[in-house]
Amino acid sequence: MTAAPPPAGKPQGIIADPNALLQVEIDRVVLDQSGRSAEELQKLAELQDLPPLSDEELARQAEADPGVDGDASTPE
Repeated sequence: MTAAPPPAGKPQGIIADPNALLQVEIDRVVLDQSGRSAEELQKLAELQDLPPLSDEELARQAEADPGVDGDASTPE
């Protein structure tokens, strides 16, 4: 018994990896909902993976740029 060919005019698609197709659809929905580009979301993900700043580093940054109020003891 042989399989019937697909109807004329309707190409038969081949999905090599259904999980990849699902990920593409998830990415499309996330991009649509977030209003950000894929590059922006990638950059945000990279920033989230950075280790947290130490208290010393936060103090150094506050002293270097005290902000509008000029108070280096309060982070901006």
